[in-house]
Amino acid sequence: MPAVGLVLATGLGITALLGGLNEAPDPNPPSLKVAAEIDQGQFKTQFVESRVVVVKPDTSFGDPKRFLELEAKVTNTGDETALADSAFAATLLKTTPEIKPKYGVIAIVPTQSGPSRQLQPGVPTKVLVRYELEAGVKPPDQLTIDVGKREYLKGDYSPASGWVTVREEKDDKQVPVVLGRITLPVKPEVAS
Repeated sequence: MPAVGLVLATGLGITALLGGLNEAPDPNPPSLKVAAEIDQGQFKTQFVESRVVVVKPDTSFGDPKRFLELEAKVTNTGDETALADSAFAATLLKTTPEIKPKYGVIAIVPTQSGPSRQLQPGVPTKVLVRYELEAGVKPPDQLTIDVGKREYLKGDYSPASGWVTVREEKDDKQVPVVLGRITLPVKPEVAS
């Protein structure tokens, strides 16, 4: 019997040393399917396609810009208007290959009266997320995106109520939780 007790005590000690019985985050999040609806908490999203687009300047000055563009159909599940850039685009955590546009990611909602940023509650809406490509950079054949999730927090005093990115602790830092990973083929260049 003493040997069994020693084995159990050793096993419990190792479990405690390694952080208890909590599960470690999955280093390989699940693969998400193109055009399947994904529940991101604040949004229900279908990733439709990615492509390279060339956008002409609004005036005769300036040069056309090339973007790697991601098209998604997004439904805001909240009760208030959300912004495509600061809320939805923030759920796109990482691209592979990594694209870091000099002026940040652009997210627009095309409408008949011109581009908007608003996602109205309950309305499936086309959203274009654009990553500007530097001159001479060859676009990838495919784009992989780590997709995050947002949850509604109701604060009594502080912080205020609102939608926030779901996070977890990793190496003493709070990092966004990756809900899943989606890979889309990148269609060749088209004029916009």
